[in-house]
Amino acid sequence: MGLPADSEDRYELNDELHLHPYEPLETPTRVLTLVMVRSDEERAEEILQLKALSEAFGCSIETSGLTSRLQCGAFLLKVESHQDFSRYKFIARPDAETIERPCSGDPLASPPLNLLPEGWLEALPGHLLVALDLVILPYPSDSDHASLMQRYACCFDADTICASQIGRSKSLVITDFRISHQRFSRMLLFSRAETPSQIGRLAYRLIDIETYRMLAMRILSPARMLRKRLPAADARLKELASAISDGGNLNDEQLMEGLTALAAEVEAMISAHYRPFTLASARFDLVLQRIDELYEQPIGPQSTLGRFLRRRLTKARSTGEGAFEWLEQLANRIAQASQLLRTRIDVHNEKQNRNMLAAMNRRFQLQLRLQQAAEMMTVAIFTYYGTNVLDYVYQEISLQMGGVADSTQFKAIAAPALAAAAIWFIYRLRKKRE
Repeated sequence: MGLPADSEDRYELNDELHLHPYEPLETPTRVLTLVMVRSDEERAEEILQLKALSEAFGCSIETSGLTSRLQCGAFLLKVESHQDFSRYKFIARPDAETIERPCSGDPLASPPLNLLPEGWLEALPGHLLVALDLVILPYPSDSDHASLMQRYACCFDADTICASQIGRSKSLVITDFRISHQRFSRMLLFSRAETPSQIGRLAYRLIDIETYRMLAMRILSPARMLRKRLPAADARLKELASAISDGGNLNDEQLMEGLTALAAEVEAMISAHYRPFTLASARFDLVLQRIDELYEQPIGPQSTLGRFLRRRLTKARSTGEGAFEWLEQLANRIAQASQLLRTRIDVHNEKQNRNMLAAMNRRFQLQLRLQQAAEMMTVAIFTYYGTNVLDYVYQEISLQMGGVADSTQFKAIAAPALAAAAIWFIYRLRKKRE
């Protein structure tokens, strides 16, 4: 018995869970992570670079969604394409013997970039934001956290060195969140994890922390720019609001033009910064989530990674969210001021309309009186001339018949009749107009 037909997006939705999985790792392993901030247009160039690398090493590109994998001889390259950046992970396998052990005792010395073709890294599209050198070593059976810290503290900046016991395996991670002279951030992980999957999950979380804390911190630049621009816009709004309440030298049309121009400027700033601030907020949350997933425990007096990052990221996040909140509040205040001004304009227009209607009513009443007077004048004129004409006819008829015409008596009878006829005719005309 077969299954019903699949929904057209069933496999796509299921594969979404596996777009950016962690890579099972063994010790010792070195993971170089590069994060390139790029535009959508540079995505095609990124694909060309991957094809060039695959041709140079004679390997194929395995693609799953937006994730690509290349097994290039001594190392594995995994590329994750995101909305506004790409993350390259160069994983040096244990058998590649790329983790050097110089006499200085610094396992983070000399990142193995010479494994790549000359000029390939420089040709990557976009701009470099993160370069992390993560070295994963097996936890020495004859050492503890304190002795490892004492031995490898010299590899990191003494002022910002952080160390934590992480994971249920109680592994040790050391870093200083500094960029070394080799242009890499450096992180050292001594793993007690028993399986490659556990090691891969720990490495994935550490790489995510470094990646997304840098991506989230990018909000500082636009936030500082907003904090420079917003006081001027705020001052303009205060001037316009004062002019609305006090009257001032500006009429309502000028005030509305000023508010409209200010609203357009603020809306342009919101449109330009809404997406970056929203992304930054989500990335801050992701960093904190990854920190929680490490199950950190402090080691002696050293600050843990989580404590160090929370203290600094909270300040950066507050700066960004405060600037954007100020921007949104400014937009709301402009909308309120515009509404107040429109209300005043509507009240003023309503008053003008009432006055206009009253004036029109007065003119109509005057016109009606004039029309009535003209109608009465018309009745009088019609009666006067009509009576005289009929009187003339009456006299002529009387002379022809040899009688004596009594003009006064005739006019007394004809005048009221003609006046009544004229009034009745005017009444009929009014009825037709109505």
